[in-house]
Amino acid sequence: MIKIANFLRNLDKTKIAIIALLLIHLAPVWGFKFIPTQDGLNHVYNAYILKEYNNPAYTKYREVYDLNIKLFPNWSAHAFFFVMLHVMPPLIAEKLYVTLCVALLPLSLFYFLRAVDRRLMFFGFLGFLYSYNYLLNMGFYGFALSVSLYFFTLGYWWKHRNELNINHIAVLYSSLILIYFCHLFSYGVILLSLSFLALTTAILPANPQCSIMGRLKELLKFAGVILPANFILLIVFLSNPESREVIYHNDLWDFFISVRSLISFNDDSIPISWGLLGFIGGCLLWTLVKDKMIGKRFIRQRDGFLLLFIVMTVLYFKIPWQIGPPAWFNDRLNLYLFPILLAWFSFNYPGWVKRSLVVIMVGLSIAHLGLTFRDYHLLNKDMEEFTSGAHLIAPNSAISIMSNDWANGDWHGPIKYLSPFYHDTCYYGLGNGGLYIGNYEPKYSYFPLRYKNGNWKFQYTGGVIDYMLVWRMDENSDEVRQLKNDYELIYETKNLKLFRHKSSR
Repeated sequence: MIKIANFLRNLDKTKIAIIALLLIHLAPVWGFKFIPTQDGLNHVYNAYILKEYNNPAYTKYREVYDLNIKLFPNWSAHAFFFVMLHVMPPLIAEKLYVTLCVALLPLSLFYFLRAVDRRLMFFGFLGFLYSYNYLLNMGFYGFALSVSLYFFTLGYWWKHRNELNINHIAVLYSSLILIYFCHLFSYGVILLSLSFLALTTAILPANPQCSIMGRLKELLKFAGVILPANFILLIVFLSNPESREVIYHNDLWDFFISVRSLISFNDDSIPISWGLLGFIGGCLLWTLVKDKMIGKRFIRQRDGFLLLFIVMTVLYFKIPWQIGPPAWFNDRLNLYLFPILLAWFSFNYPGWVKRSLVVIMVGLSIAHLGLTFRDYHLLNKDMEEFTSGAHLIAPNSAISIMSNDWANGDWHGPIKYLSPFYHDTCYYGLGNGGLYIGNYEPKYSYFPLRYKNGNWKFQYTGGVIDYMLVWRMDENSDEVRQLKNDYELIYETKNLKLFRHKSSR
């Protein structure tokens, strides 16, 4: 107790505020049974299959899947869940992982900004606004963790960029490897960012007396360091066996000005996005007037972050939304833009202005958190109904679902940009060796399971589908009436019906 008391006495107000905000922002994770993401539970389910793959009682896994144990990206969440499922229930393992994603994002932004200039550190409070972003709520768990690792890595490199030794390079490559195993897109973004900032560092030297040859030497040294990492990216891209179909989105400007990477379940948080735009615009204007026009600080190394922001913004509008199966490229890149720009902003504010900026950042974050808490609360009520028949599933059974309404819930109402009901049928296969027929991951080469013979989605050929969930469908519809020819109803709520095949009694 004495040590705890001494620790608390040594904390300054900023650290206390950060700890308090971290704890508050974990409330949606630990306050409810489910984390209502779209793909998240599917990742937990596939890690469960890996854990139980050789279980002799669960024959359907070996019948349907092949192991795909290769060094591809996307391993982070699966590896984490695989280990944790040996010691804790699936939903607790998921909560621990999401806790890392939520907590590390603001912490990584604090670290990054402090590494650039400790006087910028107060902008790290904006990281709390990004904790519950759209990509996390989509259940893109590997990518969600990679965002924090990106800022840790970029901050570490910036801090040591002028004195890279073998130890720094070892830490840098360890970080790059972690990002690679989280998500390939973030791996590409960190390589782009490091390379571009190395170039601007050479062009905009901190010491104007540094010779051109000296700058060139440092740039070539970094190129030699980063080249192997770029080869890895090239090899993985060229060896990808998936299709290369390219799809572009035409609503990128609307996505940009509404900062839709922070909007998940409906448009209620758009005013918060407008507040963020106003905040960014105000800081941008202050920096241009105070630092550039009045202070006449026209060339600084930190100007590289403005240039990087411009390059990444142009890329945001130019790159496709999807190349083959990998998608959401614009959405992912959008998440990086404003946090990168923070490193360029002025830190020369009167005390009252600085305090006001912190209040605005915290206020936006708390408002966004409040909406997230509300959505999680209401969606949990709907998900409790959706999963209420799971206890009736017999071990080693095949399970599928029928629905023509994924985007609504009685409690939550319309769900606009994602739906937790798409893959939450996976819950019915946790703990009992159940085979979810709609499991999408094994279709692709960058996940640890592959379908045998290319079978996928509602095409189980090993026998009957033992259980059919019917969600938010009229029982008099043709599909449900036809289903009743071979299935019997064993459980029913207002929106859920669970049918069992007559041969599976």
